[in-house]
Amino acid sequence: MIPRGRNPRIIRCEPSQYYFKPRGVPLVDLPDEVKISIEELEAMRLADLMGKSQREAADAMNISQPTISRHLESVHRKIAKALLLGLGIRIANPSDFIHCEQCGYITPVVDRSIIYKTCENCNSTQIHFHIHSNNEHRIQSVSSINETKDSEK
Repeated sequence: MIPRGRNPRIIRCEPSQYYFKPRGVPLVDLPDEVKISIEELEAMRLADLMGKSQREAADAMNISQPTISRHLESVHRKIAKALLLGLGIRIANPSDFIHCEQCGYITPVVDRSIIYKTCENCNSTQIHFHIHSNNEHRIQSVSSINETKDSEK
């Protein structure tokens, strides 16, 4: 049996910070860290911060209610562990992705050489390329990437 494909997630949160640690503890002295996915963070934002029901949050993210329930259970467990054991918290997205500001749609970037001009979901040009390398997260407008690629031709 072939598993069905994963629904594209709609993520509307853009964290201002990607790492949190206990105050006064140098990074090298932390015993460990927990990793929270961007999907778990969005689930927590919708359900805990905005007060949406799991059904409403699931609809907003374009996922099922059982999936959002698993995300919430996981992120709550991870945050409790970090707070109680004094661990760092890393908000991680394992790959580069395109994020549409218009509709919140996120799509992974498989090939950086492809020129992205519009959102696959709503055809908006308000999209940004999120680059992850060497534990660093940068956001670059897709139009500036396209201009660079066009000038190289």
